[in-house]
Amino acid sequence: VAGCELVVHLIGEEPGSVPPIDQVEAFLNRHNTFEDKFPQVVALARDGKVTYTQWEAWLALFFDKRLCSYRLKDRKLDPLQDEHKQRLRDVGAFPKKANDDTMLFEEVLSTLIQLNLLTQEEIDRPVALPYPTLGDLFVGRDDFLQQIRTDLEKARQANQPLPNHVIWGIGGVGKSRAAVEYALRNENDYTAVLFISGETPAQLDENLANLTGVLGIDAGGAKTPEKYAAVVRWLHAHPNWLLIVDNVDTPKAVEAVQDKLVQLNHGHVIITARYGTWKQGVIRLELKVLSNEAAKQYLLDATDHDRAKAESAEEDEQQAGELAKEIDCLSLALETTAAYINQKHRSFADYRQRLKDQPETVLDFLDQETTDYPRSIAKTWLLTFEQLNQPASDLLQTLAWFAPDPIPRGMLAYDPAEQTECDADDALDVLNELERWAFVHWDKDWQHFNLHRLLQQIARQQQADEQPSSLIHALHWINDLFQGDPKDVRHWPVLEPLAPHASAVTGFADNAGIPHPTSRLMNQLGMLFRGQAQNGTAEPLYRRALEIDEKAHGNDHPVVATDLNNLAQLLQATNRMQEAEPLMRRVLEIDEKAYGNDHPEVARDLTNLASLLKATNRMQEAEPLMRRALEIDEKAYGNDHPPVATYLNNLAQLLQATNRMKEAEPLMQRALEIDEKAYGNDHPEVATDLNNLASLLQATNRMKEAEPLMRRALEIDEKAFGNDHPNVATDLNNLAQLLKATNRMQEAEPLMRRALEVDEKAFGKEHPNVARDLNNLASLLQATNRMQEAEPLMRRALEIDEKAFGNDHPSVAIGLNNLAMLLQATNRMQEAEPLMRRALDIFHKSLGDEHPSTQTVAGNLAILERELLA
Repeated sequence: VAGCELVVHLIGEEPGSVPPIDQVEAFLNRHNTFEDKFPQVVALARDGKVTYTQWEAWLALFFDKRLCSYRLKDRKLDPLQDEHKQRLRDVGAFPKKANDDTMLFEEVLSTLIQLNLLTQEEIDRPVALPYPTLGDLFVGRDDFLQQIRTDLEKARQANQPLPNHVIWGIGGVGKSRAAVEYALRNENDYTAVLFISGETPAQLDENLANLTGVLGIDAGGAKTPEKYAAVVRWLHAHPNWLLIVDNVDTPKAVEAVQDKLVQLNHGHVIITARYGTWKQGVIRLELKVLSNEAAKQYLLDATDHDRAKAESAEEDEQQAGELAKEIDCLSLALETTAAYINQKHRSFADYRQRLKDQPETVLDFLDQETTDYPRSIAKTWLLTFEQLNQPASDLLQTLAWFAPDPIPRGMLAYDPAEQTECDADDALDVLNELERWAFVHWDKDWQHFNLHRLLQQIARQQQADEQPSSLIHALHWINDLFQGDPKDVRHWPVLEPLAPHASAVTGFADNAGIPHPTSRLMNQLGMLFRGQAQNGTAEPLYRRALEIDEKAHGNDHPVVATDLNNLAQLLQATNRMQEAEPLMRRVLEIDEKAYGNDHPEVARDLTNLASLLKATNRMQEAEPLMRRALEIDEKAYGNDHPPVATYLNNLAQLLQATNRMKEAEPLMQRALEIDEKAYGNDHPEVATDLNNLASLLQATNRMKEAEPLMRRALEIDEKAFGNDHPNVATDLNNLAQLLKATNRMQEAEPLMRRALEVDEKAFGKEHPNVARDLNNLASLLQATNRMQEAEPLMRRALEIDEKAFGNDHPSVAIGLNNLAMLLQATNRMQEAEPLMRRALDIFHKSLGDEHPSTQTVAGNLAILERELLA
């Protein structure tokens, strides 16, 4: 009110709501002279008897603004309103009387003209729009509306005919709302602002003809053709008008509108359409969903007064942001969501739960009083579904089971029905049909496309079968393409884009009771996530695949053994040895029963179990299992076969761990010889053998022998994998550690930094391999007295391992010990002690008192305690 020129105050029969007392007091604190001027009003306000609208009148008087009060004659007022009217009379603000609505309207217009706030031209301008502005609730479209305005100004400056625009996009994205908001913001630039529907050619003609009433044309009893001709004559005689033609959503309607544009050439036509194929002569502007930030803000603002609030504003903001994502930031969905929340006084969290549990209820909700929209989200899209040809409809039903994430274009080059590659152009033709209706959107590089989340949900709801054929089709499509080794980073560029769709499809397939190939795809996904250190995501996939296969095949099937093995490996990696061991023993039992005692699968099981026993410092139990595995493979493949080399290496590493170097070395030499003979001198398996042997040579202080082996391993892996592969990072780390051990710090540091860079690029910044690299680099920095550089790296490494493995993993203990040693070296003993104690506790519980790591940390802690007492 303080910033306006005039307050028009209409006194109705009934009072409105009143502001809370805290708002009243806040205002009075800021404007303490108000009570001096209107003490009676303040007393009534504190008693809850002054409405918001009444306050506006008193604020106008307080701020010395022009106040024009009106009321209808011969209407009985509520006592609160009648008393308010009398108080205005007492201060000289006499409300004018009007006989009816029309007279009241004319009185207000007359006042505005007298005050030069409105011109007769503006009053006479024909304006016919279907709904008023959203005001501040219309968010996130300023750049879009400015583009229309810019196009218009360019044409006017060049003295060219005004351009015509097509605002096109998926149903419910807000095309009509955007067109109307543009018209309301710019109506002063036009001689008329008109709005009609063009859903069919017949409706287009009829609605154009019916503009005679809006334009003040006396059409008498004329029929549609005569009225249409009269409208066209008016538009020619009054150029620079704006005409919005709404809902041009079929090819026939598009053709009819484009034919009419030849005659409607003296103004600006804005067309809204779901159909995206148009001839030359119009400017196509695709309207996409709002940004998440704009959608979140809309939900917060539009429901501010009526929703059930969360405990904190921060939680409300977070819930609003998540809800905006779940309804795809779609304008109609936002409006209907806000209406639902307001009408039922729900919280954001409650609505999200209902959207999950009862999507058909909320997606079919429509409150026409608050949304100005004739159809719910579901009905809006179902109308468009009917326009699709059969191949496009089938493809939409299949894609409905995918995730709302980018879908790789390359998927179109594979036909899952024929299980073979196909002509991608044929599939693109079908996809283009969906694109014409704005169901599909491409990324900027045309390499990925996606669908709206709610569109997929509604398409799924239309498929009532318990096991829809489209779901089976989607499942096999993803499964056939999800090939390669998920543990190999070289395959990730293909598998990662498929992963969200594999997760979505397997979830739907599992709920529908489709076991095959659901369990296989779950296992593959689990291995991908496991390789990326997303153990919490991988584990439920492994467990569910195991349940499915046990039910399908029985408890003693080799497929079940594979599932058990995957799960056991994850449990071991996350330091749950007691859970992992019985699974591994069960795997061994199944495979021995299925294949016999001397089968290579049994050898694999023996090696896995031995690895767990070795990790828990039970070397005497582990060794005979490793020797038995080696014996099986030698018998199965002969003495010079690559699997034999693998088991030779495993056994040699156990012997090295138990300080039997002389026994270990010939086994490593033999493994190297086998792999060189089998693969040649430049194979990655040979690089692994070289690294293992070099590690033993370094442990026995034969650095000069070890170094050339490490350099050769690095050269092999760089040639085989390229410079940015994790195997290369491992080689770099190994060589750097040797250089550090021989006091060549300046040579070692760049290798460590390069290893860190390679692993961050390959795995991301939160992977355990990255933690290993950080620890190695920090150790070197500490050794060269750069403590301030080393400490944040150690802390980051510790944080990564805690996140990947949990708080009680031996890798976490190593990180704690390293950090504690650094703190001790910088004389921060009291900070170091709890970290070292925690490291010792982890090693004690995980590895036992006799393990070398436990004893090393116990010795470190004893030294620290002596220093604390000194």
